[in-house]
Amino acid sequence: MNPLLLSGFGINIDVNKAHLTIKQNDNIIEFEPHRIPYDYIIIDGHYGSISFEAMRWLSKHDVSIVLLNWNGNLLSNTIPQETLNAQLKVKQYEKYLNPESRLYIASQIVKQKVKSFLGLLKALSSFYDMDLSTINKEIERIDYDNINSLMMYEGRIASAYWSELTKIFNSLTKDFHFEGRKNLSYSWNMNASDPINALLNYGYAILESMVRKDINTIGLDVSIGYLHEIASSKHPLVYDLQELFRYVIDYSVIELLEIKLKKSDFITTENYHIRLKSNTAKFLIFSIKNNFNQRYEFRNKQYTLENIMFGNIKELSKYITGNSKHLEFTIPDIELKRNDNSQVRNKIMSIDPEKRKELKINKSTLWYQQKKIKEGKALKIYRKTGSRIS
Repeated sequence: MNPLLLSGFGINIDVNKAHLTIKQNDNIIEFEPHRIPYDYIIIDGHYGSISFEAMRWLSKHDVSIVLLNWNGNLLSNTIPQETLNAQLKVKQYEKYLNPESRLYIASQIVKQKVKSFLGLLKALSSFYDMDLSTINKEIERIDYDNINSLMMYEGRIASAYWSELTKIFNSLTKDFHFEGRKNLSYSWNMNASDPINALLNYGYAILESMVRKDINTIGLDVSIGYLHEIASSKHPLVYDLQELFRYVIDYSVIELLEIKLKKSDFITTENYHIRLKSNTAKFLIFSIKNNFNQRYEFRNKQYTLENIMFGNIKELSKYITGNSKHLEFTIPDIELKRNDNSQVRNKIMSIDPEKRKELKINKSTLWYQQKKIKEGKALKIYRKTGSRIS
């Protein structure tokens, strides 16, 4: 995953002598044919233009254009020509119309989502004070036998998950006043009323565009899902498969909050909705990019999480067509590349001047690390300092 963010006013995308040119005010970026390093162009701009030739150029180079609305939600995205597989679609419809097969697929989605939720919380518990007893209790209450009861089961677990994430969000940014994903105006926070929901909406929009592209490549029908119900102008299969990777966005937001964002990093509209400033969006995209480009073992080889996403959607298509008798999503638990767990933080905070001298730690280094701990920020502990502390 390697997206390019275009944000602000006066963006112009065109083709000149076979080269893609992106102009914004006095800044010009130019790409030669077959030498563009990006796979997505995310447009978060207010005013600008793109030529038909530029759209053709990007399509031929398999670069998706992701257009975000003013509130950070996905407005539209261009994707390669759909893979034509009528047999796959017919089988997809048959699985949906069969209550048993629909429940089976939906339950596998929920099973993996719950595993990923719990994996993230367990990883975060090394750095934050958390209580996993409630979510573990809800996971054990397996009491569903249809889609509605499955949704209720998933909802109880999601509530426990968000309860723990809310503690983390508010410990990092108390003045953002995060209360949850819902507000009084909407059943879900489509128009964010606080900065954290604005970050989550923006990240989920990027995830949605990634899932849409993979579904399109494989040839499934986005309008037929298994967990989410069919509805006019809705794409339930996208929402189903997004559930498997939402935890990546949630952690990316936490990473960003750990650098201590301020209210000045966001814009409040005249309707009191919150949106991201350009630099804030760039930081978030950078975090999401790094997390999806992280490599994990999958099918006895090392793959990026983005490729693992495609592989799991492919597994769904194999089960739908009957090429696989069983469906099991295989998504690794998230690995946090950090060495500043709570034990290390407590050791650093316990070091007094005499102990510092004994450990031969620089005075300014210790002061700076203790200051970051008090502020709730993430630490970067170099090998030399880490070996002395341990």
